[in-house]
Amino acid sequence: MKTLKIVGRIFAIMQLILSVLVIYNVIETKMIPKGYIILASVVFVALFVLVFFFTKKKKKGFRISAVVISLLMCIIMCASIYYLAITNKTIDKVTGVKTEVEEINVYVAANDSAGSINDAVANNYVFATVATDDQTHIQETIDKIQADEGQTINTKQYESIFDLVADFDAGAVNCILCNKGTILALDSSEDYLDYSSGLKVIMEEQFEEEVADDDDDSTADKDHFCMYFSGIDTFGSVTQRSRSDVNIIAAVNNKTHTILLVSTPRDYYVPLSVSNGQKDKLTHAGIYGIDCSIDTLEMLYDIDISYYLRLNFSGFQDIIDKIGGIDVESEYSFVSETEEGTYSFTAGVNHLNGEQALGFARARHAFKDGDRQRGRNQMQVIKATIKKMESSDMLMNYSSVMDQMENSFQTSMEKDEVGYLVQSTISDGGWTVLTYSVGGADSTQKCYSLGGSAYVMEPNKDDVAKATELMNKVLNGESLTQDEINVYIESQDAEDVKNGTFENNEKNNYEDE
Repeated sequence: MKTLKIVGRIFAIMQLILSVLVIYNVIETKMIPKGYIILASVVFVALFVLVFFFTKKKKKGFRISAVVISLLMCIIMCASIYYLAITNKTIDKVTGVKTEVEEINVYVAANDSAGSINDAVANNYVFATVATDDQTHIQETIDKIQADEGQTINTKQYESIFDLVADFDAGAVNCILCNKGTILALDSSEDYLDYSSGLKVIMEEQFEEEVADDDDDSTADKDHFCMYFSGIDTFGSVTQRSRSDVNIIAAVNNKTHTILLVSTPRDYYVPLSVSNGQKDKLTHAGIYGIDCSIDTLEMLYDIDISYYLRLNFSGFQDIIDKIGGIDVESEYSFVSETEEGTYSFTAGVNHLNGEQALGFARARHAFKDGDRQRGRNQMQVIKATIKKMESSDMLMNYSSVMDQMENSFQTSMEKDEVGYLVQSTISDGGWTVLTYSVGGADSTQKCYSLGGSAYVMEPNKDDVAKATELMNKVLNGESLTQDEINVYIESQDAEDVKNGTFENNEKNNYEDE
């Protein structure tokens, strides 16, 4: 009997210590409302008192109950501490990120005998650069090569990447020294599709940069704001400057618990914030940094964007597989053909694994309004993933899912700002998520980053104006429903059919997914 009393009290003390650790970790997440924390603390103290009271009883049954209750509580709390620690680690890593990496590479032909930068310098290769790249990092790379090799290298600058590769193919220059994103942009142009497959990298330099911030986030209204969701090249690093293939603005009103997702096609032909009025595809803004993408969208829609979130869709593939797939609503039955495979989808709900979900999100040639529908599908994938991660299936592979999330997205929002929104959701209920996408018409125009012509989408000014109107409605707390948005979309689709301004998908088949 005395032994049971001692064991019971030891477990009770362990239970109390673990209770304190659980509360500490819960507070650290910054996501649980104070009322819930106070309630949990009261419950933990009450359970401790109950267990301790039972240990004082002389009856064996009470003391056994005390040991069993305390043991179960200790096991539950240890598991809670484990999951909370993983959660805190992930949140700390993905929030408050205000840096990105620009990669400058030196390329030679895949069959070139030069296997290193030393070989290129020793053979007096001419290093070609392009004027539209960030010249600061280009020069820093040149300086490093010259310092390491102890000699001056020959360089030649071109006004456009098209002019550069023409000379490179002709043998007039031997090396290409440029931003990795510039080569990726070249890969998607009609005349140089998948050009990088004929190149090899003999030097790679990475530069970490602070994201320029024109707005003071400390004064941002946490209840009414816009956030930019940037989905980088499908298989790119989440930290790397690169083309932004997914461009979604979330207008958030935390008072009405309404979010409006506005998707802008990657090929939208707009002036970039760094191009002095020259136009380019929106996706190419990402080459110059996420701040360039933000500034460009702010100019397009005449709004302020307070935060950004970078997504890596290839990372979502693994997350979706780990949570057992997602149920995605499709407007149409269609077939998606990608480099990875061919996937068929039916109108209605489709249960998709990671690979299928990526195929669903990347498809556009299957639709008469191409990129506009792709944007809608991408928003459906995001919504379905969030919904599935709220379910109990998330717990099955919680640790591996959280690890993958670290590599799949980052946000400039601070931890306490994210926590504020989560607390509001727990206290006041879920969100109404509305979606809208802008459209446009086919065109072939000169692009700033390429210095030559490529397929673009000329913006539909009415769509852009409508997007601004809808975002302001949400931010101002005005009533808005998806049905109202759909009425406008259907009227515009009918007008596009009448005027023949839908994207010509046969023409655009050379564009990568």
